[in-house]
Amino acid sequence: MNRAPGALDRWEGRPVEEWARRWDVPLLEAYDELPSTNDRLCVLAEAGAAHFTVVTADSQTAGKGRSGKRWESPAGMGLWISFLVRSESQVPATLVPILVGLAATRALERLCPSLRPGIKWPNDIYCQGRKLAGILIESPAIGEMLVLGIGINLNNSTRQAPGEIARKAIAVADITGTTVSPESVLTGVLREIELLLASLRTNSLSIADQWRARCMLEGRTVGVRHGDLLVQGVCQGIDDLGHLVVMDQGEATTLASGSIEWIEAIEPGE
Repeated sequence: MNRAPGALDRWEGRPVEEWARRWDVPLLEAYDELPSTNDRLCVLAEAGAAHFTVVTADSQTAGKGRSGKRWESPAGMGLWISFLVRSESQVPATLVPILVGLAATRALERLCPSLRPGIKWPNDIYCQGRKLAGILIESPAIGEMLVLGIGINLNNSTRQAPGEIARKAIAVADITGTTVSPESVLTGVLREIELLLASLRTNSLSIADQWRARCMLEGRTVGVRHGDLLVQGVCQGIDDLGHLVVMDQGEATTLASGSIEWIEAIEPGE
């Protein structure tokens, strides 16, 4: 596949092709700036890109979060990446978002053991009650492929950010006091996704168990929006299929999809 206009020859001090060989991915595209790495990867998927094609950009001008929200992606401050993976027909589709969030969390834990991140269903990553990373999964028009977009706040300290961002977001640098190289995080995330995809094909219970151990909602009162329905109650974590379980007055509601609209107060430092 020919190099796209604007794609870099070198990324983080090395030729792009060298990184692709090191990670054993069929194609890596790196950019100084893109509107959205997910959007670029959807174009590549529809042009026939192979499983585990990767797109990364130093900044995004139209980064996307869930439910149409904007994801701030400033230059030199984080890791903004998208992966193309085949849909795994032999495993429950509801476990794919669980797997991606778990993979990113495990990569961060290995790189920075002091982080102690938690996961907000299905795959947002939090530290100290604030958002550290977000994940958006989309399906290209060709089907049988998934675009996994991950945004991780690395070196963009939120302490000097506008009030709302400083209150809701956090970066690795805020917690560790040090900067982290994007290539080290990307290497870890790729490794963890590959390991967990292999594990998911043989033992999906292991994925759910590992996710539960990092669940930041379990035991908290939550409100979950599912279509026109707002489900309220105490979170019981997830079941073996990755569905969120909410208990209210002895009655359990199981949700395959939805968005967390509110959580009971999380104390600083939790």
